[in-house]
Amino acid sequence: MDATATYGIISLLPVVILIVLALVTKRTFESLLVGTLVALIIGFKGDWFTELVSSMQVIAADNVWVFLVVSLLGGLTCVLEKSKAAMGFAGLLSKFATSKKKALVAEWLLSVCLFCDDYLNIMTTAATVKRLNDSHKIHRTLTAYVIGSTSAPVVVLIPLSSWAVYYAALLADTPLVEEGQSAVLVYAQSIPYMFFPMFAMLIMVLVILGIFPLIGPIRKYQKMAEETGNLYPTGLEAPEEEPEEETPADSKKNKAGVIDFILPIIVLVAATIYFDIDVLTGIVVALIFTCAMYLIRRLSGIAEFVDNVWEGAATMFSVLALLCIAFMFKTSCEALGMTEYVISKVEPLMAGSLLPFVVFIVASVLTFALANAWGLSAVMVPLVVPLALAMGANTDLAVAAIFSGSVFGTQACFYSDNAILIGQSTNIRPLDHVATQLPFAVCAAILTAIMYLVFGFVFS
Repeated sequence: MDATATYGIISLLPVVILIVLALVTKRTFESLLVGTLVALIIGFKGDWFTELVSSMQVIAADNVWVFLVVSLLGGLTCVLEKSKAAMGFAGLLSKFATSKKKALVAEWLLSVCLFCDDYLNIMTTAATVKRLNDSHKIHRTLTAYVIGSTSAPVVVLIPLSSWAVYYAALLADTPLVEEGQSAVLVYAQSIPYMFFPMFAMLIMVLVILGIFPLIGPIRKYQKMAEETGNLYPTGLEAPEEEPEEETPADSKKNKAGVIDFILPIIVLVAATIYFDIDVLTGIVVALIFTCAMYLIRRLSGIAEFVDNVWEGAATMFSVLALLCIAFMFKTSCEALGMTEYVISKVEPLMAGSLLPFVVFIVASVLTFALANAWGLSAVMVPLVVPLALAMGANTDLAVAAIFSGSVFGTQACFYSDNAILIGQSTNIRPLDHVATQLPFAVCAAILTAIMYLVFGFVFS
């Protein structure tokens, strides 16, 4: 593709086709594939197939970290489930969670405690609470909504998370961070202005408490769950669970207790924080610790432990395939210059009092289109910070608008990594999760937009 080629409004075509196909077919992978092919054909013409194969290799090589994290988290989750440790912890929660409201509060608190990484947050929370919530006839989309409205918001609001560290690294390359100054401290100064994650979590808590009503499809689903016991969206059935037969080897093993769940998770979180918020290192440490602990406590043999890790990793294949095609779609759209086109059209509005509002809208739209909060932020931070400084605007407010938009875009996008992981972890489709979460996210986004308009004028 000609590096100087510009495609203008045509660069938006793959996104439009993707959204239309997904809404019609309710199939995420196939819609992403068609959208990617359209982008490649537009950009590379007759060489689209060669570029498709090349893109697959590049994506696989560039995202090894992500694939390893997802696979090993699946492995650790399977170990905790197979040992019945997760069930033991869920049993402990059930002593507190004696009602639907208390079960949802317990889910939210657990998700907040797993603030260091969104992937870790999503998979661990879902594995722990979904059966507990099922016992209270909480629809799986409501379980997914609580996870979705906590995992991404909490990792940007607490500066000891993978997102915070990454965003701080972006700020470190701007004039905002002086020599010898902490980039994390500069990031923390923008947290009070990150209105969307605050509103998203506030609305979700009010929903749990029954103060904010259920709206949209989730209202129908929850009513259906309470009346019929059907906990899955239309067209989905509960996954079949094979009955476990006790073998002679099982009778010689000890039963896992609550401590066998809590300690591995504590080690996972602690190791992740200790190794500079590197969740991959944290998972490896947690797996080694859990293996040694389970062997000593005779909860598992080495062969069984390894088999469970492999089994858990294998269950994440569909997630990895979706992530891979989502990354390919993002890369293909970026090659068409979609981000630059959208920014060029709205840049004249990024002036004066409207700066925070426009930045929030643009960040939200582009994060939705590209399904990549980190990639979008890497583009917008170097653009917005110098612009805010030149205008004498409040830079903390402008930076917060970028990160708020990235969270909203992530929540609204049905092919984002968060939506894919939440769908897999709660056994529903990503599109079902986003469709039920979106009405609440839009409410939070409207409140956020109003706040950025007000604060934009106050600080102008």
